[in-house]
Amino acid sequence: MRIIFFILLLAINAAVCNFALANDISLQDENSEFATRSCKLKQYIKHKTALPADCRCGSNRSNSSGLNVCQRPTEVARNMGVNIGKGPSFANYYNSRLTGGFIDYKNNELIASVQWGSGKESRGLIVAYDMSDWSRRFVSGDAQDEYGHHVIAKGPSFFKLKDVQAGKDGYWYGFSHEQVKGGGLRILQIDPKTGERKLIWAGRDNSYGQCPSGRKIVRNDSQKYVQYTQEAFAVDPSNGSFLLTFSNNKMGGTGIARISSDGSTCNFVTLSGSRDDNLKVGRGFDLRGPMLGLYIHAGKIFTHSSGEKTFYEIDPNNGNRKALARKGPKPPAWRRVAWDEERKVFWVSGKMNSVSIAAFDPAKKKYLIAHKSCGKKFPWAWYPLCMGGPIRINSLNYGPMWLNKKTGNLLFGQDLIGIVEFEPSTGNSINRSF
Repeated sequence: MRIIFFILLLAINAAVCNFALANDISLQDENSEFATRSCKLKQYIKHKTALPADCRCGSNRSNSSGLNVCQRPTEVARNMGVNIGKGPSFANYYNSRLTGGFIDYKNNELIASVQWGSGKESRGLIVAYDMSDWSRRFVSGDAQDEYGHHVIAKGPSFFKLKDVQAGKDGYWYGFSHEQVKGGGLRILQIDPKTGERKLIWAGRDNSYGQCPSGRKIVRNDSQKYVQYTQEAFAVDPSNGSFLLTFSNNKMGGTGIARISSDGSTCNFVTLSGSRDDNLKVGRGFDLRGPMLGLYIHAGKIFTHSSGEKTFYEIDPNNGNRKALARKGPKPPAWRRVAWDEERKVFWVSGKMNSVSIAAFDPAKKKYLIAHKSCGKKFPWAWYPLCMGGPIRINSLNYGPMWLNKKTGNLLFGQDLIGIVEFEPSTGNSINRSF
């Protein structure tokens, strides 16, 4: 009996130690509207969140009794009919999804690209989120209201809008795909003040600068040029030019192309693979399969290949390709990359149908897996707890990722339609706007 009593006493003490005092909370802001829904485990009390709600505890994520800011975005918006943040919403548009964008620090806004519809009916929309209160405004493109479809601002349609990035000249630039035979990639200039759109460049159209395929036998005009891909776009801040990728060994090899800021010329940045003219640009590991995303940091280009899941660093001055990592953790195949200067890691994300967020330390050549590389077992002092809240619940589906340099937190286009903020220092995440 004494032994049983002693075991029960130990169990009770262990349970008590796992919880904090009743009057302590896991939020830094004791006046938050969600302070009464604090998470009570001692690790959450120790690592208090600066976000307005603590979504790490399961009760706050519950479909029946949880907080809307902690639940799955599509469950809240599409099944409950609830929106978070003021302003017009695209959450219930047919087949809508966030695809890209950037943070405008000067105006404290997140500028995001959205595509909705499908096939020839695909439409694009640019949305601005005020990061002080997470309200939304529609800037340019196709939208809906209680009266039906309407177009915001003048200019060519976006169609399938894949990304929007800031230009060096103060304009924004949208990267889109028109669903026509043979594909039709386009770059459009957007006036951020009026939303008006202007076509700057169209792929495989000899009215604009095109990179040659090098084919000996050309049966139609489209075979004269490389086959540009849809998943990668960047604006070079040094000169305002545009970076695209291409991939097809029968149509010019695999590599990165640079389109001039006026759309008049195309040059190869790096090029590998078989070509009739045997042209190569740069040395190093071949690029195998389409590139998933492009990111510029410290004058270098970073990208992932879809073929061998290799993480590349590319020197745009000579096209040389360095493989930073050839075998990443499962699941691989990322699209998004962001450099974290404070933590000295690359954040990478974007896997389809999976939670895939990792940090790659180029000095240690090691990966941190956001949902499991945490706690005493792993030597990441700045990442004490695994991720919790809505960021862990569902798929990123190639959704965009941004690092807010002011807070050190990550923002995601999560579950197709929601903006979710993730706090690496505590593992907490919260729905911000949809």
